[in-house]
Amino acid sequence: MNSKTSMQDIADKLGISKNAVSLALNNKAGVSEELRFRIFEAANQLNYRTDTKTKKKRGNLLVLIPENIRNDKIFYYEVFWSIEKRAKENGYNAIICGVTQEMEDQLILPELYHEIVFDGILLVGVLHLNYVRKLVDLGIPLVTVDHYYDSLQLDAVVTANAEEAYKIVTHLIDKGHRQIGFIGAISRTKSFRERWSGYQNAMSDAGLTVDMNHNIVNPSPLEALNSTPAQLADLLDAMTSMPTAWFCADDRVAISFIQILISKGYKVPEDISVVGFGDIEAAQMIAPRLTTIQVQREQLGYEAVDFLIRKIDFGGSPAKISIYGELIERDSCKALG
Repeated sequence: MNSKTSMQDIADKLGISKNAVSLALNNKAGVSEELRFRIFEAANQLNYRTDTKTKKKRGNLLVLIPENIRNDKIFYYEVFWSIEKRAKENGYNAIICGVTQEMEDQLILPELYHEIVFDGILLVGVLHLNYVRKLVDLGIPLVTVDHYYDSLQLDAVVTANAEEAYKIVTHLIDKGHRQIGFIGAISRTKSFRERWSGYQNAMSDAGLTVDMNHNIVNPSPLEALNSTPAQLADLLDAMTSMPTAWFCADDRVAISFIQILISKGYKVPEDISVVGFGDIEAAQMIAPRLTTIQVQREQLGYEAVDFLIRKIDFGGSPAKISIYGELIERDSCKALG
């Protein structure tokens, strides 16, 4: 819908009176919390916007990120941009603030926190559990983005990692591949571990065996991928057999891996198919162009802001929202047979 969506459109969608919609959107009494929530959800879905002339400025959202991803132009830039855009659309000011290693270790809050009143916090990426606990203790609505914490029941907006890994591995199976390898340091990030789980589930559901000789899941060769790929090349040399296809837990790994395979005389995809996860810009610049899962980075940011504003307005029990991706088929995998 466009910006001309009216209160009547929302009323029609939910089969209620326009008056009820008006009460809810103007935060007036007279509708139940459950109905108010449904009206706000419908307003989001229909892209309803109040008149900016009458909309009052609502407040500030604090966006906390580990310092090491602050300048990540490859993945997080789009997430930050969409958070700022969506916050502004809703009358909020999103203030992005880096958290240094020292701040994490000593549980120091950003100075900004003490200078400005914040209505809610978005936590992008992975921070130490103790630091997250300190943030929770502040008692401000908080939503984690692109990560969640097993030991804390927090509101979270994440990528559907296991489901999308399942999708791309099933894509390889549908193309006739039966021996499929996995590359990803599963002990390092939760998202890689979930993708490993999706890979295993897809193989299991297709009645295929996961051959541990075809899996590289230990961190050491993978951390060295970009600086000293020779270590991974040695691992390949040591393999007595090669799968016909490899699922790499992210595009950066896949791109490095394709370069190693080519340097060893393999042709991709003629000899070996390779797929990735993420759809970073470089995925369509390498030869062959990479088949991968497109993570909906903008959607992650939008949903996180919408979710946080709902928590600010209505509270409610913690929930986790998973955003599905999209399979992007390019040139790096071929059908067998």
